Amino acid sequence: MGWKGVLRSMAAASRAANREAERRNKQMQKAQMFAESASAVESWQNYIDELISVHTTLSDGVDWEKISTKPRPVPPQKASPNEDKEKRTLSEFRPGMLDFLRGGTATLRKKLEDAVALGASRDQREFELQQATFQSALEEWETDAQLASNLLRGDPAAIRQVIQEMQSLSDVHLIGSEIDFSIGKSFIHARPKVHGEEIVPRVRRKQSTGGRLNETPLPLAQFNALYQDYVASVSLKTAGELLRILPLSEVYVTCLAHLLDESTGHKVWSPILSVHFTRCSYENLNLASVDPSEALRNFRHNMRFSKQKGFSPIEPIEVV
Repeated sequence: MGWKGVLRSMAAASRAANREAERRNKQMQKAQMFAESASAVESWQNYIDELISVHTTLSDGVDWEKISTKPRPVPPQKASPNEDKEKRTLSEFRPGMLDFLRGGTATLRKKLEDAVALGASRDQREFELQQATFQSALEEWETDAQLASNLLRGDPAAIRQVIQEMQSLSDVHLIGSEIDFSIGKSFIHARPKVHGEEIVPRVRRKQSTGGRLNETPLPLAQFNALYQDYVASVSLKTAGELLRILPLSEVYVTCLAHLLDESTGHKVWSPILSVHFTRCSYENLNLASVDPSEALRNFRHNMRFSKQKGFSPIEPIEVV
């Protein structure tokens, strides 16, 4: 092959390499597009799932009956293991012919006697530490036992104390901005201010057969149904947490949303869902599987909702 043939062969090989590189680049871009669109769809679906399953994660419960019957801490008994050990060593001491090599018999006996005193001092420090630990445990036991007793009697002050110390619902970002409480003898009425409709995405994400990400407006009925499930899930979450940390047989939950008051043209906090939850019915729910809105059928509740208009203000259930 002449030099021109060599050049033609090199040019052809270069063009083939460029075509192969371009083909691989397109494959990589397509794979990246597939991955990015799949990730976007998965992220959207995960958010929707999280939105309507707020109620599925609850705190550990508190057994106030068990706390009320917990035995009183046993005070420590003074003992002298270190002193006794050193005394035994002293009692077993016998003068020897070679004691002079270690300072003499009197010096050795004095060291053993000092060890007895040090052992007694060590025993006293350990006993004082045990006493301090016992006193702390006793104070905690007395406080817990008194609180448990008050709670089991339905004392409003005790209920409020537990709510203030143990309830962290407002830290859950999907619950809303804050929760107010009305507390009476043996009942509690929680009023969470839930997020508005803006918490629900207005678009639906799907991946086309070609791998592209498609975003289409979410149908109004589906949008409103998702928001209804979210609000219902918040009510279930609030009730579940309260039933976990309080020895009550029933709780009331009224969800409020920032709705437009057509008479003034301003948005105001308005009740949109009010539920009377009972422990027996609540504990029979399979929270991981229930549809939040459908689960409300198990309880007395007030709600005005349509898939075309969404929520309308209601009157909260009157606490019995």
